[in-house]
Amino acid sequence: MNQQAPDLPRSVQIIGRNGTLIGLFAVLGVLVGIVLAALNPPALTSTDSVVFAAPSCPAGAICGGPAFSPAYIRAMVLQTFPSGVLIRPGAGNVLSIIVTGRTPAQAEATAEAVARDYVAVASSLSYMGQHATARVLAPATGATGSAPPRWLLNGALLGAGFGVLLGVLMALAGARTTIDPLPAPRGLPSWPPDPN
Repeated sequence: MNQQAPDLPRSVQIIGRNGTLIGLFAVLGVLVGIVLAALNPPALTSTDSVVFAAPSCPAGAICGGPAFSPAYIRAMVLQTFPSGVLIRPGAGNVLSIIVTGRTPAQAEATAEAVARDYVAVASSLSYMGQHATARVLAPATGATGSAPPRWLLNGALLGAGFGVLLGVLMALAGARTTIDPLPAPRGLPSWPPDPN
């Protein structure tokens, strides 16, 4: 005989009797969490740095105008790499290149490619014998972010939590409750009226 102790609250008794239902929802939640985590992996970021130097010009000379500005070169580079790349101006003439990717290798390779492209575009500009210079300051850093087992585990735990919560709610909602009918007040006539 598997009977619950009579002094436990009714909700605890209901949850105890429906452990299989709650376990089933937990397992389904784990599976859904893993699938959703696999379909939406976190973005990993890698950074690189480039030093840009415009040519020195005599006072009052134009020297290429906006073509020698870091913003112009950045716009040209972002045409080649339209998504997942951010180029920010830093202190002095240093520019930070921040790249997001699905894998660490992809993020690092793209960051290095963007840095090389920036140097190539800057070096290709020329105006009346003047050239801008750019060089890669440091190699791309290792990609940062959650490793695959970690974000899959997080998705599984989150799915299990939602599954248990949903299972408990379903168990409580499906439990039959007995409500005693309200007694009719005394002195009121019954319906239909008694023919006697």
